[in-house]
Amino acid sequence: MVRSSTLFPVLAAVLSLLHHRIHAQVDGTFDPTFVQGTGFAGDVYTIARQADGKLLIAGDELSLYNGTQVPAVVRLGADGALDTSFDAGEGPDGRVHRIAVQADGRILVGGTFFNFDGVPSRRLVRLMPNGSVDGTFAIGTAANDWVDDLVIQPDGRILVAGHFDQFNGVNVGGIVRLMADGSIDPSFNTGTGAEAEVYAIALRTDGRMVLGGYFSSFNGLTRNKVVQLNANGSVDTSFDPGVGGGSGVSIRALATTPDGKLLCGGDLFSWAGATVNGLVRLNADGSPDAGFDASATAQYGLLDVIVQSDGHILFCGSQGVDRVTSTGADDPGFDTGSGFFGGLQVVVDLEMLPDGRVLAGGQFDAYDGHAVGSIVRLTNADVGVRDEAVTSMRVWPNPSSGTIRVNTGDPGALMSIRILDPVGRVVDRVQLRNDGMELRLPSDPGTYMVEVGTSAGGVMRLPVVRE
Repeated sequence: MVRSSTLFPVLAAVLSLLHHRIHAQVDGTFDPTFVQGTGFAGDVYTIARQADGKLLIAGDELSLYNGTQVPAVVRLGADGALDTSFDAGEGPDGRVHRIAVQADGRILVGGTFFNFDGVPSRRLVRLMPNGSVDGTFAIGTAANDWVDDLVIQPDGRILVAGHFDQFNGVNVGGIVRLMADGSIDPSFNTGTGAEAEVYAIALRTDGRMVLGGYFSSFNGLTRNKVVQLNANGSVDTSFDPGVGGGSGVSIRALATTPDGKLLCGGDLFSWAGATVNGLVRLNADGSPDAGFDASATAQYGLLDVIVQSDGHILFCGSQGVDRVTSTGADDPGFDTGSGFFGGLQVVVDLEMLPDGRVLAGGQFDAYDGHAVGSIVRLTNADVGVRDEAVTSMRVWPNPSSGTIRVNTGDPGALMSIRILDPVGRVVDRVQLRNDGMELRLPSDPGTYMVEVGTSAGGVMRLPVVRE
């Protein structure tokens, strides 16, 4: 196991708290266990996580990763290290806007390119799990203009959206559905489709889908920037945004909520006559949700939005990354410090990881004073110490030759212990018998995280070094 030298200053700071009260760590702090080093030379536009935890990264003019020459599509390990088993050759000859991973591990890539590793691939290509071009994906002449979004349905069919109005010679109007082999799905009929660009797709659990973009009509019906389609591609007339975003604005990010509502983010100043700051929430019928006040977002030029399991809303764009509560109010529990610096300081894409941490990619050089190179991992829900978990805690000896003890100072508070590796994977679970019991660390040397769950529902983590 490779030790991360960047973690030791953090470790020293944490160890100084061992005999003091430990206060809640604010979400959004820099995660030093993601080993991106100097990061990317170039801009990150899309991040996709594979089922095995590895990370596919793509964008524009990517040429180096932590000093190693790379194409514009690369794969990283869950810890941020370059995965050399993935080889995309020369990669694309243009920008990549979106990556989507199929259930069988094959990888869809869409953007502005004409060729991928020397193979003609007009704005869309499918790769094998090792990065080579999949020649069985029969898309013909494909899109006549760039691809912005890709979504794989649960049945394996593929939704493709963008600036195009033809796909393989067929008029489609910004949206097309493909079969798994790349052929156009004849059961999906959108008529004339959108008269302008479609930027984003969101699937409903019942098979319907929402499209957002720059369009003002869809198949002849007025739909200002957002439309909901039935599973067969027809317009769902039960969803009507009315005046919507009007002219001169666009929807670039969509997210559905568990109760059927829809978050729309983008270049928004107003919605249905009301002032908004880049984000609006709609009811299931398309009307504005009066219970959501986005005055706290202050984020014109929003590019991605994620709804957390607790209902809080993460979003990114021209002003970095921020989070609001489910009502749109400012969330004081999320703080990015001095934020993003260098380049255009734009965050283009967010990827929520299973442990609650968040990857952010875009056009930036630094985050909160740390040189990162267009990609950074942030702490988030379930990372750090929650407010309700404020307590005393000791882990000793630290560093350790293999055996440690954990003490909370409150035997009734300690409920569970897990040992995590630097990537956040669980390497051991401990059945507790008493506070201060002896625990064994994994045999490999390196830095681990001791995670303590408390009876109050809180979670605390402290790093420990295994010599």
